[in-house]
Amino acid sequence: MIKNFIYLDEAKLYSFSSQLFEGVTEYILNEQQLDEENNKTSKEGLASSKVIADVIRETSKFTEKKFLHDHSYNLFEKELQNQKLLLDLRNNEYTYNDIRNSGKSFVMIEAKGNFLDLKELQDFFHHFHDISEALAILPLTEQLQILERKKISESKAPGTKQLQSKLDQLIRDRKAELIGIPKSILGGINTVLEQFGDDIIRLKQEYGDTNITSCLNSDFLRDSLTAIYRKYSRSTSKKFVVLGIISQCDPSPAPRLDQCVEGANIFSHFENMGQHLYNLETTFNGIKPNEIIIEPIAIYTEL
Repeated sequence: MIKNFIYLDEAKLYSFSSQLFEGVTEYILNEQQLDEENNKTSKEGLASSKVIADVIRETSKFTEKKFLHDHSYNLFEKELQNQKLLLDLRNNEYTYNDIRNSGKSFVMIEAKGNFLDLKELQDFFHHFHDISEALAILPLTEQLQILERKKISESKAPGTKQLQSKLDQLIRDRKAELIGIPKSILGGINTVLEQFGDDIIRLKQEYGDTNITSCLNSDFLRDSLTAIYRKYSRSTSKKFVVLGIISQCDPSPAPRLDQCVEGANIFSHFENMGQHLYNLETTFNGIKPNEIIIEPIAIYTEL
């Protein structure tokens, strides 16, 4: 099966590979030492180690070899399966509790998903009124052009003033219909996104009774997020395969809200404030019931 990579965290890939394939790090530092240990390493393992080590070495020379990165990933995925370190959700039916209690750190899922970018959402709400006004005005372009011509040739004619009044009212009505959100609420949304938002891109997928959220770093996307939206949609029409590490699988613990005792030092007060801040953060972005958070290594579609 050919993989079309959407996302690949090369640093994590090679960090884990250096631990899975014995000899990768040693091969980079001392090729001769690796050759001397040839008898201690399986032929397949040694070949895989050399391929990955070559890629890392080439990367260190700032040579872009994406096809080799992709091949290294294939070796990595295969080794995870060989060593039974991977919980593959594609071939079996697992419940949320099965996943939580599997004892596996690496997980793979294949499902359609939805992208959520809080920075993009913040920018949208920041310009919400301007966008609504533009959407109200643009369909009236032809009528507004007629009005402008009348202002030049018939500026004092009653019909010109009537048309102006009619269009002004129509724009106000359309804006009221489109906006629908009072400025005070928009201000609150912007404040919350500014304080508790982040630059993490979330890919949300459903698997049985489990909601799986992958937290993406935009630096490791193979394409711009806009290009991905245009190709696959924000709500993807194709299934995406995600391989990553389970970073959270339990609901966020309740915060401690102990009161500082009289005479406590200033650091104790800061610590207490930190607990209150944690309480606010979990209100807005804490892990939900039956949700699993994944730190992805690779995301791809299969061709």
